[in-house]
Amino acid sequence: MSKVAAKATAFAVFGFVATRPGLACSCAGPIPVCSVYWTTDVLFVGHVVRIEHVYDEPPEEKIVDGKKMTLIGPGKNLVYFEVAKSYRGNSGRQVVVQTNDQGSACGYAFEQGHDYLVYGFSGSNGEISTSHCTRTHEVSTGEADPDIQWIEALPKSPPGVSIFGSIRTLRANDDGGYDAAGLAHVTVSISGPESKTVISDAEGKFRADGLAPGKYAVSAKAPDQYSPFADATVTLKERACAEIPWSTRLDGHIRGHAYFADGTPAAGIYLTAKAADARPHEPWTWRASYSMTAADGAFDFEQLAPGSYVFGVNMDFSSQDGKPYYRKAFFPGTPNRAEAAIIAVGPGQTLDKLSFFLPPDSQPATIPLRVTVVGFDGKPVSHAEVLAEDDIWENSVTPITATADENGQANITLRPGSHYDVGAYVNLPDFTQACAEPQGVEVKDQLAPVVLRLSQHIGNCWVKKPEAK
Repeated sequence: MSKVAAKATAFAVFGFVATRPGLACSCAGPIPVCSVYWTTDVLFVGHVVRIEHVYDEPPEEKIVDGKKMTLIGPGKNLVYFEVAKSYRGNSGRQVVVQTNDQGSACGYAFEQGHDYLVYGFSGSNGEISTSHCTRTHEVSTGEADPDIQWIEALPKSPPGVSIFGSIRTLRANDDGGYDAAGLAHVTVSISGPESKTVISDAEGKFRADGLAPGKYAVSAKAPDQYSPFADATVTLKERACAEIPWSTRLDGHIRGHAYFADGTPAAGIYLTAKAADARPHEPWTWRASYSMTAADGAFDFEQLAPGSYVFGVNMDFSSQDGKPYYRKAFFPGTPNRAEAAIIAVGPGQTLDKLSFFLPPDSQPATIPLRVTVVGFDGKPVSHAEVLAEDDIWENSVTPITATADENGQANITLRPGSHYDVGAYVNLPDFTQACAEPQGVEVKDQLAPVVLRLSQHIGNCWVKKPEAK
């Protein structure tokens, strides 16, 4: 997708408009059955006989730019079940379960004619709901379901509670993710109504069974050179459990203080440390760490894997609103990537007492530029969006923007000494978009007006690097 397309995606498709964008579903976990069972209001195995969809608010008819559009919002699916077996709560022989209609809102995607083990929760009005973040899942009569096996064995299970988990070490891989491996021989301390110490096995797993119910503090000490574990506190009823997953990484550090060119501490500066062999247009190779400087300019890059690094300020993106420091700069104090110091960090090694002196900041935006946007026919285009991206960054998250007036004209103010790519796009009456290929502008004391002509429909306007004028 082009830069322009990413900034201005049309939401009007096939005559309807979604009124609220969805967000990604995020679930807390883990939630083992021996834990969530005790907090679930309604738990049953059931067969889906019907699914009915309802909107939270009725779809609304509106006229947009002379065209009739239907604006729709989110809603719910009402899932009708025939209950085969009930484990908790009074679900009856038939029950209706609500779930959001969008996966981005953590709705569960039930299918008619299928069987499910449903973990449901009762609302204040008695309605039952569930979501993707519960242990609700499809079951098959031909297979043994682990949850059902545990639930049905519960009456004959021995008394006591269980605390278990896993300890893993993470190592960055070349795909931009992490490879995980169990960490053995880690001591886990459990303190509460009973106290117990267990050791993680070869797979990094640990477990303590038969403990008295109550509140427990659980802690573990990470091996030398690894980042520490956060302590956990759990409260367990009889026959309940808690699962505690811990992960750690080799804990290398680069520490020091950052200063402005006049020697004052550089507070509130967002720093990035990146693998020295990172390729600019392949973010998965960056292996980056981030740090915000404190009031005295102190910074600490932590959990660094062994390797070589360069670090600096605004290495990839402009600072928010250009404050408190606008330009790109690298340690020990240069605006040029080729002059950046390469710092080698060994396994769990800490390098500290570094002093990072920032080069003088760029001048504030003071140079005006008049931009005129014209259409395919050469006539001015009103209300076009003008974008100016400073070429100092590989990616600009805060471009200068302006909306053209009725005559297709807009004024933007640029920083002297910078190179900008200035382009435009416009939403057309037929709900499509068109864009003007950007022009390169080298900012000097005075700038000649720029005319941007719409040249194509959205898609390729920002592919080629424009030459400066």
